[in-house]
Amino acid sequence: MHGRVEGEERKRLRHMWPAPAPATAAPAAAIPPPPGAIINPSPSNSHPSAPDSFLKDGREIRVGDCALFQAGNAPPFIGIIRWFRSSEEDYLKLCVNWLYRPADIKLAKGITLDAAPNEVFYSFHKDVVSAASLLHPCKVAFLRKGVELPPGISSFVCRRVYDIENKNGRKK
Repeated sequence: MHGRVEGEERKRLRHMWPAPAPATAAPAAAIPPPPGAIINPSPSNSHPSAPDSFLKDGREIRVGDCALFQAGNAPPFIGIIRWFRSSEEDYLKLCVNWLYRPADIKLAKGITLDAAPNEVFYSFHKDVVSAASLLHPCKVAFLRKGVELPPGISSFVCRRVYDIENKNGRKK
C-alpha cells in the first residue's frame, strides 16, 4: 500500500472480491473434511512456522482478509487477519485487528454516533484467537467520507477509526 500500485490493487481485490469458485473436485476415494474444518495451511517463505493461507470450508483465507468470528450468542465479531501461526499443540492461531459495529462502541459522555447500518469502525485493538472461531470471510470496503458503495455491492463500510482508549471516533 502506501503509494505502491500493486498494494492498492491488492487492497481493492481483497475487499471487493467475488465469492470464490468451489474447490477442485477431490478424488472419489478421498473423504471430505468435516464442515468448518481448517485444512492445508501453506507455509510462508519469510517465516517457516507461519502459514500465509489456509482453507476454511473450501475458501482460501489469507493475511489481510476480513472475516466474521464466533461471538457466542452475540452477532459475529468482524476482524482483519494480520498473521497466522501454528501453536505448539498444532492449533492454528490468528492475530486479528477488530472492527467495531456502532452498537459495540462506547463513546465519551456527550458524544453521539451517527453511523450507517452497515458501517464498522477500524480499531487498533488486536487479539490472538483460535482459527476455529473463524466463521467465514466477509467484505469490508474502506472508503473516504462521501464515497458510496456502487449499487449491487453488499459489504460492510469502514470510514472511521474507533479509539478504544479515548472512546471516540475519528475520520480516516
